[in-house]
Amino acid sequence: MKSEISLEKNDDPSRVALYSTILNIGVAGTKGVLAYLSGSSALLADTIHGLSDTFASLLVLVGIWLSQKKSGEFPWGLYKVENFVALVSAIFIFFAGYEIVHYVFRKKTLLGIAYFYPSVLGLIGLILIIFLFSRYEARKADDLNSPSLLADASHWFSDIASTAIVLFALFGSWVGYPVIDRLAALVMVVFIGKVGWDILKDSMRTLLDASVAPDTRQRIREVILRFSQVKGIKSIQARNSGRYIFVHANLVFGIKKFSPAHQLSEEIEKAVRKEIPFVDRIIIHYEPQSKDFTTYAVPLGSDKRTLSDHFGEASYFSLIRVSNPGNLIGEEKILANPYVKEEKAKGIKVSEWLVENGTDTVFTRKGFNGKGPSYVFSSSEVEVVITDATTVEEVQQKHLGSATS
Repeated sequence: MKSEISLEKNDDPSRVALYSTILNIGVAGTKGVLAYLSGSSALLADTIHGLSDTFASLLVLVGIWLSQKKSGEFPWGLYKVENFVALVSAIFIFFAGYEIVHYVFRKKTLLGIAYFYPSVLGLIGLILIIFLFSRYEARKADDLNSPSLLADASHWFSDIASTAIVLFALFGSWVGYPVIDRLAALVMVVFIGKVGWDILKDSMRTLLDASVAPDTRQRIREVILRFSQVKGIKSIQARNSGRYIFVHANLVFGIKKFSPAHQLSEEIEKAVRKEIPFVDRIIIHYEPQSKDFTTYAVPLGSDKRTLSDHFGEASYFSLIRVSNPGNLIGEEKILANPYVKEEKAKGIKVSEWLVENGTDTVFTRKGFNGKGPSYVFSSSEVEVVITDATTVEEVQQKHLGSATS
């Protein structure tokens, strides 16, 4: 799967950049020989263009090598070197367009046609080789999420354009219509300018810490919301740095205790890394879910007023909702214990029932001493308060305040 390939950081893009540099040297050398044999000024100009391409490929190779270095002075990595290299590559692409205008539009003499057929065949062969390699490099740039490789692949497409113009120029001179190469050059220069602008725009966005694409942020959001304990997303910020993505998420957890919340954040981090390619770092800030009311449960005897000494056998439970903040009692209701006649595990069943009713705190006259209810309440983050109050009114006065809404 692509995501598995994408997450593999050991797949070194510098190897592809080295292939590109070697090919540039070969292409420039071949064009130089053909320019010498044919006497074509346009082909000579394209040779000069090829030498500048070789320098650009060397720059890409060095940029990728530098981006993979670690330094204590750069704790966030040197990944943006790749974006800077892509920016420089865009400048070289614009320069290629300028060269075409300068050497084709301004030339006043017709091209020589010595060694016409060998020159044509040689240029067609170069175009085919460059096309195949540019497709390969573009595919690897996509797999490795490398902006510098993508810029270099686009640079190769501009080289195809300039080589095609030379072919048009040769044919135009051969058939007696040298204006053909000028018309072709006009089209190619517009194409090259569009390619250079796209690379320049993307590079500048990353260098200026622009956010990642909206669909990537949406995918990150979807992965986070798969976890039921995530009750809200306050913000998600993600930016590119070279090949990689940095994510900062501000989340609301339905968990109060630090250890489970920290464990949940680690699970979210692993899930995002697995689902979203090239995520290098994730910073998750989390906070517990705030509630408008806190619900307190008080076990009562058959008179619906006195606290029961036996939690599981309490005839009734008073559920008291107190506002946050303000400590105002907003609602109080008394529910019959549905498990009072159960023979086994009534304490656990009552505890689970209270949790289902949204209980945050339970008052009891006796501790649970490691019994079933203590585990239910602990896992559900329900606070247990042991009180010496004997009536529900005393609980309200001692622990909740007597104010009512």
